[in-house]
Amino acid sequence: MIEIIRGLMTFLARQLGKLLHGTGTFQQDRDQIFSKHAINIANRPFPAFTARSRCSVFLFRGLNESRLIAGMDAESRLAQLKLELPPAPKPVAVYKPTVLVGNLLYVSGHGPLKSDKTLICGRVGADLDLAAGKLAARQVGLAILATLRAELGSLNRVRRLVKVLGMVNCTPDFAEHPAVINGCSELFAEVFGPEHGIAARSAVGMGSLPGNIAVEIEAIFEIA
Repeated sequence: MIEIIRGLMTFLARQLGKLLHGTGTFQQDRDQIFSKHAINIANRPFPAFTARSRCSVFLFRGLNESRLIAGMDAESRLAQLKLELPPAPKPVAVYKPTVLVGNLLYVSGHGPLKSDKTLICGRVGADLDLAAGKLAARQVGLAILATLRAELGSLNRVRRLVKVLGMVNCTPDFAEHPAVINGCSELFAEVFGPEHGIAARSAVGMGSLPGNIAVEIEAIFEIA
């Protein structure tokens, strides 16, 4: 509602300026302000309420763009973000990548698999710093998305993320496990949206992980 009022204020201010100077038309200003190209108005000077009107136009366009992204499905967001998924990892022991129980999909622990099929390895706090650990967690998230697409056919079947367990291969004195796992959590929020992509979560440190991988994450999703 506030955004609509701001847009109307901008429109009325511009009309007042046009009336005072005898230029422009109602339809032109309406279309300019209430379109995704409303930003163009900010580059066209007009006499009254200039600073407030330009600010409103910037806000209005930003809201339109955020609503467009928010309205996208997961596959569209993935494309919009230009994210590259690695190949879906295959089991290396006696387990399944996913198990569907009712409408809940349990995803086995994934490592930071890259597109070239190599893994990000090392201990956070020794071989890797916090930033590198966070990037490793994000890469785990991409690997999980690859598995979801392979198992479900489309990420659009995901209704929401339910639970995440993140495990960090780290030194005993490292204490920023949640900050590391944020790399994965932020990715899921980007792809599935903050309402459906932020879940219950645990982030813990481990003395070691299989193959010395930096991060392992498992998750539970609600599926349509």
